[in-house]
Amino acid sequence: MTKFMNRRALVTGANSGLGQAMATALAEAGATVALHYRRNQEAVDTLAAALRNFGHTVHVIQGDLSTTAGTRQVAAAAVAALEQVDILINNAGDWVDKPLLETSDAEWERLIDVDLRAPYLLTRLLAPGMVERRWGRIINISSIASLGYVPGEGLYGISKAGINAMTHAFGVELAPHGVTVNAVAPGWTLPAAQPFPNPTDYPQCHDVPNLRPGHASEVAAFVRFLVSDVAGHITGQVLPIDGGLSVTLPKGR
Repeated sequence: MTKFMNRRALVTGANSGLGQAMATALAEAGATVALHYRRNQEAVDTLAAALRNFGHTVHVIQGDLSTTAGTRQVAAAAVAALEQVDILINNAGDWVDKPLLETSDAEWERLIDVDLRAPYLLTRLLAPGMVERRWGRIINISSIASLGYVPGEGLYGISKAGINAMTHAFGVELAPHGVTVNAVAPGWTLPAAQPFPNPTDYPQCHDVPNLRPGHASEVAAFVRFLVSDVAGHITGQVLPIDGGLSVTLPKGR
């Protein structure tokens, strides 16, 4: 198993879903992890207690990534708690499930603030330390909605397409400094608390080539690989984890 005994990670949006799974995977591999949340403190406190019970070192950070000031505070709190950030998981995000003509300016602005501007700013604030140490891993959580039109998720897909472009650009810019930047683009994914999916239980997944949703543990395992030393030659990539669904999207989902 890949070990991160001397690595320190910040996982945003670690109070639910993929965030909890990825934070758990990194902690179990030996990393010291800062668990960020904006709300639902009970969930993140429960996760932190569970990880500490197994001997893992974790910190809890609260902050609002929808504002520049709040994002700067999260970055500063992470550095204060961890002393340095080697691994940044930009997972926290907002979501708008409305068509263009029904979306308000406030909804659009918050979507971009949380889903695109915050990851940019956290990267801008934390990458210099990685460059100085000649080692760093940045993972952006994208979505298959960024790779083709998914009904009801057009605006969300736009925000994640921005994440993809940022991944390409920063992956190239930071590569000479020993820092990799990659994005994973999950499809429909079950949280870790739910059982691993059996295809026969999900007839609605008939358009997914492997006939089932994904599971948070699969995404977390892949992210753990991407932030390891053996993945140091992978950067600037957007990597779907969707059972092959993104391959079918351009054909007219």
